[in-house]
Amino acid sequence: MIVDCHFHVDEMMLELEKMIEGMDQNHIMKTVLIAPMNETMFDVDSTFQHHLQNLFRFLILNVPPIGFSIYDGLVRNGYFNLYGQSYKIFTKPNNDLVAAAIDRFPDRFLGWVAVNPLFPESIEEVEHYLNKPGFIGVKVHPFMHQYPIKILDPVAAMCESRGIPMIIHLSSERDSYKYLPEHYPQLKLIYAHAGLPFWKKLWKYVKDQPNVFVDTSSDYLTPLIVQKVVEALGYRKVLYGCDGPYGMKQFNQYDYYEKRNWIDSLQIPDHQKEYILGKNFLELID
Repeated sequence: MIVDCHFHVDEMMLELEKMIEGMDQNHIMKTVLIAPMNETMFDVDSTFQHHLQNLFRFLILNVPPIGFSIYDGLVRNGYFNLYGQSYKIFTKPNNDLVAAAIDRFPDRFLGWVAVNPLFPESIEEVEHYLNKPGFIGVKVHPFMHQYPIKILDPVAAMCESRGIPMIIHLSSERDSYKYLPEHYPQLKLIYAHAGLPFWKKLWKYVKDQPNVFVDTSSDYLTPLIVQKVVEALGYRKVLYGCDGPYGMKQFNQYDYYEKRNWIDSLQIPDHQKEYILGKNFLELID
């Protein structure tokens, strides 16, 4: 079974029926949805944009201090700034959108509870949604919500005690990728976007952490980066995800094939690809 472990629900970009159509065409049986983190945005396909993306990836991989500075500059004063445009960040993600999608298509969608720990009621919110059908874990975003990793202590402790996974989009806070595994060794943890922005350092660290994984989602990555992360960690530590509908250029026109092909084109046996495409994640959520 193929499972996309990382996809946002935003019907201003991609309607659920159209999402399922794309899933069917690419043999994706289930998608784990996340509430939108920012205002609706469509990608602009240009040579200039591609050059910027390639420069950013090069700097993150090879000159981290400069890459981190650029990365940090993407978020300012509650806005996500990309290619000259600014998009308001939702400080309190709307998990009702995910719950509604699961209610409409319970056989196709699961859900992450997106929570901002800066709100005092964050634990209660997690508990509320985990009692709803289809919710399987917690999504946290210290990059967009701009908080230090230690603030996640109560949420991490709850996830660890209940045996549910947490997926996290890291900020560039120094060594923050070590904090949760060291303080919550039984926590099932997924670093989104292959562990952006730490990449190489994180891959080296994660390899020996039994409960820590990375996903392959987002246009932050490329086929070569996905290949490198699989080579660094092995197929049992990597999870397939898209991060759609971000990266779309037109309404209701999401290209599932591109992210799926990142896995299909890996030079590894098919049975290993099956673990990346779904088996690893299904084991993670029991």
